[in-house]
Amino acid sequence: MIGTSSSALSRRHDLDALRAFAMLLGVVLHGIMSFVPGIGLIWAVEDSHASPWYGVLLSFIHGWRMPLFFLVSGFFTAMLWRKRGLRELISHRFKRIFIPMLLALFTIIPLTWVVSGYVRSQATTATAGGTADRGGAENAIPTPASEIKIWGDVATADQAAVEKYLARGGDIQLRDPNGATPLHVACFFGRANIAELLLKSNASLIALNNEGKRPDELLLIDWGTTAFIANLFQVPAERINVLKGREAIATLISERTGRKIASLPIDSEDPFRLSSIINLLMYFPLFGHLWFLWFLCWYVCIFALLVKLLQVLPIPRVSPRWILSARRFLWLIPLTAVPQFLMARTPGAFGPDTSVGLLPFPAVFAYYALFFGFGVLYFDADDRDVAVGRGFWWMLTVAALLLFPLGLRLQGSTAEGAGIASSIVQVSYAWMMSFGMIGLFHRHFQAPNSWLRYLSDSAYWLYLAHIPLIIYIQYLVRDLPLLSGIKVSIVFVATTSMLLLSYHFLVRNTWLGVLLNGRRHSPPSSNREERMVVLASQTDGEFN
Repeated sequence: MIGTSSSALSRRHDLDALRAFAMLLGVVLHGIMSFVPGIGLIWAVEDSHASPWYGVLLSFIHGWRMPLFFLVSGFFTAMLWRKRGLRELISHRFKRIFIPMLLALFTIIPLTWVVSGYVRSQATTATAGGTADRGGAENAIPTPASEIKIWGDVATADQAAVEKYLARGGDIQLRDPNGATPLHVACFFGRANIAELLLKSNASLIALNNEGKRPDELLLIDWGTTAFIANLFQVPAERINVLKGREAIATLISERTGRKIASLPIDSEDPFRLSSIINLLMYFPLFGHLWFLWFLCWYVCIFALLVKLLQVLPIPRVSPRWILSARRFLWLIPLTAVPQFLMARTPGAFGPDTSVGLLPFPAVFAYYALFFGFGVLYFDADDRDVAVGRGFWWMLTVAALLLFPLGLRLQGSTAEGAGIASSIVQVSYAWMMSFGMIGLFHRHFQAPNSWLRYLSDSAYWLYLAHIPLIIYIQYLVRDLPLLSGIKVSIVFVATTSMLLLSYHFLVRNTWLGVLLNGRRHSPPSSNREERMVVLASQTDGEFN
């Protein structure tokens, strides 16, 4: 499957630049999150001038950024293996990925929790769902925003907001990607006042979620699972209040149906369950925004095992024609669509899920493994002419103007077969954007460049450290009476400026800089052009 490569082992400066661009796009993506209506349920800050259009932009970036990143990571993993061997590959990744990740788990991640807790504790003038941005943005696409927000309103028992949603004709049978209706959520969190409103509006009592459970069956979910889910989504939930609320809901449903409805007794004790341990390992947000480093550790280990296995098994090499020509879409799209279909995305989300726990979600793990694996095969295909990026202009155009709008449209559809069609469109978008960006960057950034090398090296530090700072700056501008575009600019410019300064003076020439990007070598020539070329490749290896 992986044969002897004839690839030139020279550095791909275009892919270095593309990797840095993808990392910095992560800063942009997190910078606009506070401006998405209803985001307060999963993000520490929700701006007073939220607009649904930022949700569209977030989906546009999220749909291809990390798939492309893992593709490039697979390419550089294969390149490093060919250049230095398997032992050096594992040693390199241990130093560049595992150790920085471990250090961040004891510094950056706890700091993120502290900052998030602080800003959540501060009062805000913003409404629960965010105030419409100027220019009528809220009226432009109100449905996605209200559908995102209703789940938070039900979970937090915001009766006024739910009444407003119902008065406007909101879908009482709206389902999240797990198949749950608002009544399912009300029963799970014991929100009796909300359940009463929904029942008066004829919410279905026989609707089944993806696990085949009716709303009343969630009244029996053990407290340990309930508390874990509540903590995961930062929903306030006290045991006594939740269980009393469930008892009240059971009474309401019993009166409505004439049958005895059971709920979890207030004095019940939770039994030990293996499923609860697995859920804890999968859902507890241990890695936060650094989950991709954990995935890379897994993939490198699996790659090493496969290399050893392929040394003893006579598996033929994949023909470059199936990697470089348009034939690649014939197997990449259907293969990737399977894990995409199996994911349980959050309401209104577009693109792949994120897995932040110690135990990766199988579908998410398989999805990104396919991009990483293609990157490995792509290196050995020796694409000197960058055939995968040929015609990048039409791939980017089709992806942005056709596949992305179609994917958003299908994401909210309940029509038969819409889930399969949505998965196919979303993975087609991810692959088209990935190959298009490879072609675009090869066209413009294939030559060595000192400032691009500097940016590429700094991008790793910027992404590692940006979340606590970006959340705090979002909090500082949250209630300012400014256009959201100005606020977004302030957040991004302030965050990147401070992090670049910290990189230049506190990281680049220190042990941390060596840990992240390897040792830097002084340019031997006094000639300016030669010195720039040396500077452009002065570190001993990229982390990914």
